[in-house]
Amino acid sequence: MRSLAWLRQRAGDRIVPTLSLRWRVTATVVAVVAVTLLVAGLVVDVVLGQALDRDQQSRLTERAARATTLVAQQVPPDQMVSLLDGQGVRAVRVSATGAVLQGLPDPPGGPGAPRPPGPGGRPPGDGPGPGMRGVRGPTVDTRLADGTVVRLFADPGEIDSVVHVLRGVMIGVGLVGLAISAVVLFTGVTAALRPLDAMTRVARAITTGDRGRRLRPTTTNTEIGRTAAAFDEMLDALEAARQRSETSARDALDAAAQARAAEQEARRSEATTRRFLSDAAHELRTPLAGMQTLAETLVRDSDDDRETREELAIALVRETSRASSLVTDMLDLARIEGGEDLDRRPVDLTALVTDQVGRLRLVDPDLDVTVDAPGPVVVPGDEQKLRRVLINLLDNARRHVRPGGAVRVTVADGELVVHNDGEPVAEADRERIFDRLVRLDEARARDSGGAGLGLAIARALVRAHGGELVYRATADGSDLVASGLVSTN
Repeated sequence: MRSLAWLRQRAGDRIVPTLSLRWRVTATVVAVVAVTLLVAGLVVDVVLGQALDRDQQSRLTERAARATTLVAQQVPPDQMVSLLDGQGVRAVRVSATGAVLQGLPDPPGGPGAPRPPGPGGRPPGDGPGPGMRGVRGPTVDTRLADGTVVRLFADPGEIDSVVHVLRGVMIGVGLVGLAISAVVLFTGVTAALRPLDAMTRVARAITTGDRGRRLRPTTTNTEIGRTAAAFDEMLDALEAARQRSETSARDALDAAAQARAAEQEARRSEATTRRFLSDAAHELRTPLAGMQTLAETLVRDSDDDRETREELAIALVRETSRASSLVTDMLDLARIEGGEDLDRRPVDLTALVTDQVGRLRLVDPDLDVTVDAPGPVVVPGDEQKLRRVLINLLDNARRHVRPGGAVRVTVADGELVVHNDGEPVAEADRERIFDRLVRLDEARARDSGGAGLGLAIARALVRAHGGELVYRATADGSDLVASGLVSTN
């Protein structure tokens, strides 16, 4: 019992191999065909046997009528057997005691040996009597004039041979038919199930990452074709859902990244604004304090001599101008960054540079300033704003040039380069110099160093024209490069 339970358990665990669908379908159909052929063979055998029996019975009846006719014609008894025997009907002449006098030779094995059974092993009919062993079925007796009897019976050998041949033919044809049916069925089922194999390969390919594979059935009006089409539709729906999910995830990540970037930008802007307000207050405090001191001195020492009062007034005007200039620069920068409209017209950049270089030579006659331009370079822009860019860049170059050094201005293809041969800016500060109120040399005098808004204003104006202002270190000094001024954006 334990062994049987173990075998059942192992079979339940699918250790016993299971036949594939094509083998099971083929075996099932072949089994059905075999049963059908067997039933048909049995029916044919029975029906044919009955038909042969009826035919022999009819011939036996007809031969019995002929025997009566021969007796009426007084045919000699020794000729009766030869005239009635043949065509499936056997005739014998027996004595009154039942001994065979003529016809029906002894069976193989000598007198008394049993004869082979007839079709279906049918039992004997109306008692053939002594000497008629082995004879089966009904017999018909006709009494002759000499007292003997002519006995007629069907020949079992004829039916046996026909039935044996028929059975052999049916068995052979059945076996050949089963073999052909099995081969044809297996081939047909394999061809019919080929789309399922393709579905299996596609499913495995998709499992390994090839999500673009599809069945693409050529015929969709069959069960397999409809299944393949539905399989493709399911894969397309799953792929679309996956793409939507990935897109949603990317969108969520992008939105989160944008939110984080916006938050960081807001924090930077807030910090920049606070720093700007702090620096602006610091920058304004000095001229305002000077103005207050000078004003108080003028009020307190109003009886001083005229020369002293004039010096105090001049100093007061200078501090007032400084504060006003700082406030003006801050307001201008705010307007520029706020998107102030530009009065765009064709501007000859070379002529504008030449004019501002001439101004710089008047302010500082000892400064070596050169202009390198191939000719007129016309750009679309606001002439006043571009002039202020040049003023700020040239003032910055003049302040940073080394003693006895030179400033070189180059104009070419909408690009403006202002070069000075002073000390290069440290790499960490090359972007910081464009911030508001930034002065790298904190010890520099405010009247000569400015408030630190010149480069910030210049960059804002260049960007308003669709260009960019950057710092570039060179082997012999520094460049401030304004590029992209040809843009009409």
